Amino acid sequence: MSLQVALYPVVEGLAPLTLSDNAIATLCQELEQILNSPVRSISQLQSLLDAYKARIPNSAENQLRWQKLLNVMQVLLEVNDQREIIRYLSAFQSMLIDEIAPRPGREEFPLTVKGLENHNGLLSPLRPVSLQAESFENLDRLSNRRSLVSSYKDYGVHRSVTLQALSEPYYSKMVPETEILRFVPYTLLATTSDLFPMKLNRVDIPSNISNTESGILHLIFEAGLLYQALKRMTDQYRNSDISPLKKALIIQIDKILRTYSGSVNSLAASGKAMSLLSVYYEMYDHIVILRFFEGFTKNFEKTSGDSYLMVSKSLAFHGDLHIRRLSGDLSENLLSLYSEYLLNWLTLAKLDSANEEFFIERIDASNELSVRLNLAKVPDFIPKGIASKIFVIGKTLIFLGKYCKELQCVSDISRKYRNIYEQINCNLSSEFHKVVHMHYNEVTKRTVDILMLKFNYKKVVFVLKDILLMGRSDLIDLLIKKASAVLGAPSASLSSYELTRFLQESVQQSSLRNLLGRADSNQVIGGLDARVLDLGHGSVGWDVFTLDYLLDGPLAVVLNVNRPDGNKEYLRIFNFLWRFKKNTYFYNNEWHRTNQLLRDFKKLAQNSPLVRDLSNKLSKADVLRSQLQQFNSKLENYCFRSIIDENFRKFDGRLSLTKNVNSSHKFSTVRLKSGILMLEGILRPKKSVLDGQEQIDQNQRLFNIDELDKMHNEFLNSILSHQLLASGPNHRVGMYSGQPYPTSLILVLNLIFEFIHCYSLLNNAAHEILIQMNLRGERQLLNNLLIQFNSCLRNMVAIYKNFKESSRLFIKDLRTDGDDELAKLGTVLR
Repeated sequence: MSLQVALYPVVEGLAPLTLSDNAIATLCQELEQILNSPVRSISQLQSLLDAYKARIPNSAENQLRWQKLLNVMQVLLEVNDQREIIRYLSAFQSMLIDEIAPRPGREEFPLTVKGLENHNGLLSPLRPVSLQAESFENLDRLSNRRSLVSSYKDYGVHRSVTLQALSEPYYSKMVPETEILRFVPYTLLATTSDLFPMKLNRVDIPSNISNTESGILHLIFEAGLLYQALKRMTDQYRNSDISPLKKALIIQIDKILRTYSGSVNSLAASGKAMSLLSVYYEMYDHIVILRFFEGFTKNFEKTSGDSYLMVSKSLAFHGDLHIRRLSGDLSENLLSLYSEYLLNWLTLAKLDSANEEFFIERIDASNELSVRLNLAKVPDFIPKGIASKIFVIGKTLIFLGKYCKELQCVSDISRKYRNIYEQINCNLSSEFHKVVHMHYNEVTKRTVDILMLKFNYKKVVFVLKDILLMGRSDLIDLLIKKASAVLGAPSASLSSYELTRFLQESVQQSSLRNLLGRADSNQVIGGLDARVLDLGHGSVGWDVFTLDYLLDGPLAVVLNVNRPDGNKEYLRIFNFLWRFKKNTYFYNNEWHRTNQLLRDFKKLAQNSPLVRDLSNKLSKADVLRSQLQQFNSKLENYCFRSIIDENFRKFDGRLSLTKNVNSSHKFSTVRLKSGILMLEGILRPKKSVLDGQEQIDQNQRLFNIDELDKMHNEFLNSILSHQLLASGPNHRVGMYSGQPYPTSLILVLNLIFEFIHCYSLLNNAAHEILIQMNLRGERQLLNNLLIQFNSCLRNMVAIYKNFKESSRLFIKDLRTDGDDELAKLGTVLR
């Protein structure tokens, strides 16, 4: 509040009555200037008041009023803080209220809100006007304020008039309560009427209804507005395409609305509505129910049905018993439908009616196994572990039915457990969790048995290791020997049929021939295939040849073997190992050629200086060849033993592949004289075995199809994540070479291959020289061949020097890496 506003009522109360309103307003402005002035004095104040005294007649009463005003202003001159001045003025104002008299010539005005707002100056400025009624100490001031305004109409003169006499003219124009009660039921049912016109989310209450009855109607008509909103929502979504859970919620609300409308009609017909208070009493419980559902269904369009289920379940522990009962009924209704989702998935593996309200979602409609577990949508009343088992059960049923073609097995399991779930009413309790656990164990065990016995999972895994990971080197050696002539040709001229023929012949002559002619109709070895990669123009067969293993049916689900959408792990590993095998083949081949050339040269004149020189150079070149071949063999041996075999042993240990799937029980035995081993005594039959419910050994770990696929992928990734093979941003860089280990290793292997290629040219030149010396051909031709021989020798030595430098840096990187295994490899390669 400003100082001028605080001054006005005090000056108005003390100034002479004949002083006009404009003069009082001007006087307040000038007094404010004096009080705000830093150089203020009593003389200034006296001069100002004398100027206004001259404007009105001088009388004894006026002199007394001017003196009172001067005394008050003198006190205020001694106060420096403006807020303190306002407090003094407010306190003085409350003392003047009873002494204020109406000024002559002032027009009377009615008691209105606007009129009251114009008299803010009569109240204490210590608090805002909007807050003054909240304080008991201001009640008297408010009363005085109204009395002051009323005094202008001389209401205070007729003290003998009763309150009833004053209120009768007002209430005579009001709508009687009986008339109001006649129209209330229409509004409660969201129907417009003459007395209470109803619009969207709005009810108009006439102005000729008393404030008391209007306040009660505000409480009662909340039910009508809630009913209108809920009815509009149910009508909108009743026939629309919404999820089953939300449809069930709409049906539940529609049932509540029918109950409510029946109660309103009964109340109107029974005559119990004797007053508005009785109507409110009868409608109170319905208002709470409608209020609950109106708040519960906010954002209905964006909220999923499973969210409503989880919220209703969480409200089951609410402190309000009424809300607890409402949420309990609602959650029970929604849970019955959600239980159908669970039952359909657990027994039929169906997701058709879930409408993304289930925690199991389908990713690709064309692939029935393309489903995922959304942990964010798992309800709080289902543990995450149980949800994972529920997910695996349904997915495994799809796997058994669609991929393994075990329709009878799936039907038996589904029928058996559907009866069990229905017996417990699919109640999501600890009993339900036990049944899910039992269901999971049986389905998983049945799946593992089928994979092992029917689809030879164990044998296929070992074949993949023996062939694609080159665990059986004799097959690869035979294949290279048979196809070497073809592999040296350009890739465009390679024939898939010819490569397949070489592969079949190699299998028949290798240690894998025992897989042929088996009862499985060569199912295990039949997936082996030879492929040619598309690496572009100019490639030779050695660069584009690879082996593949074709999987289909159930094994393709649990074994990632060069899947079309995968990372082709087996292909990457095979191509890496193929470099070693290719180098080994060429080195052995050239070694045999060198030995034959040395024997042939010895048959010539041994005393010839040329023969001795050529033999010495070939022998020294062979020494260099042996060093590079040893380096290649050491690297090859490390990759096979320390990377592939080591990781496969871990994979084998986790799966227990080397053990029989149907592990026999340990019983006491006795050996007869004939050597036959028999059980000692007679065993009692086990009822659990006869019922097909034998408990799984606690020490036996059963893996589901997702875990089998995951462990196989981890096995491949553990190989490719080794520092010698790893690619990507996480690989380590050598301290001396400044290159990643895979890059350094590939450079060394390329130099080894370049060396043997140059070494092969050297043997070719030596062979031509040998022919010319035997034929005693032209001297010039022999000289040209000697020049070619020496040129190849120089190139070979240059490549060897590059190899030594690259291998030296590579070895130093390995030894300073800090990894013990790599340090040992560096010591071996040194």
